[in-house]
Amino acid sequence: MRLSLLYQSVPTYHLKVLWNGLTGAVRPIVKHPKQPIVISDQEVTTWMIGHASVLINFFGVTILTDPIFVNWLPFPRRVTAPGYVAAELPNIDYILISHAHLDHLSRKSLRQLSGKAKKIIVPKNCADLVADLKFEQILEIDWEAELKLPEFNLYSFKANHWGERYPWQRRGRVYNSYSLQKNGHSIFFCGDSGYSELFKRVGSRFKTDLALLPIGAYSPGNLRKVHMDPFDAMQAFEDLGANYMVPIHWGNFRLSLESPDEPPKILERLAEITKSQDYIYVLKNGESITL
Repeated sequence: MRLSLLYQSVPTYHLKVLWNGLTGAVRPIVKHPKQPIVISDQEVTTWMIGHASVLINFFGVTILTDPIFVNWLPFPRRVTAPGYVAAELPNIDYILISHAHLDHLSRKSLRQLSGKAKKIIVPKNCADLVADLKFEQILEIDWEAELKLPEFNLYSFKANHWGERYPWQRRGRVYNSYSLQKNGHSIFFCGDSGYSELFKRVGSRFKTDLALLPIGAYSPGNLRKVHMDPFDAMQAFEDLGANYMVPIHWGNFRLSLESPDEPPKILERLAEITKSQDYIYVLKNGESITL
């Protein structure tokens, strides 16, 4: 990363993001081939939809994280098309929301899922954002809490981020990372977070099989207070003691100054240096991995 990108003034940063957004609005959205979705109660499989949106088959339970299918946030526009649209997904047992930001709780995307998903889990003080979207059950969960569901157990942790949907709101919206437990196996879904002691705490409590860790939106460098770069994600992976990592939160929306393809290139190079290529899977939208 160029040193000039480490620290920039707020006006300079916003002007550059605006410029990237305007130029990106006239570029074609990249599309990738998609792999078939097959649900099995004998496997753990993840399909990359894009950004922090991942479809998880957790031994037959379908969980969809932070679904986002829209092309606009409203700003900026997508760089890469979602791996799947809502109509291509199977019925969803649970939608899992990490926090209320527009790129993680997309009301337009959730509205498309109202016929496919009956249950949605949101952080505390976020139920009002989905109350009118025709879900049969809305479950709220606070920081450092446990939710014992019929199909799996869910544990929430306070991420190193923030939760208000708009800067002028002060509603105390909670922002979570999650650990999912079933059949003696564990999946960690980070959502959005900067690097912190969170990962050591989770690692000391659970043996994580699969970690879904964000690696983008880190330039200029002061964004690393609330987002991780690939170096941070590698440290979080080590802290968790996880068996495998799938990176999320890269290559879909240009929310910062690094190029969309920079985070996975750095991560793959780090995997080579640390000889961990067999444990880190960089999935393009529409690709999947079965453990």
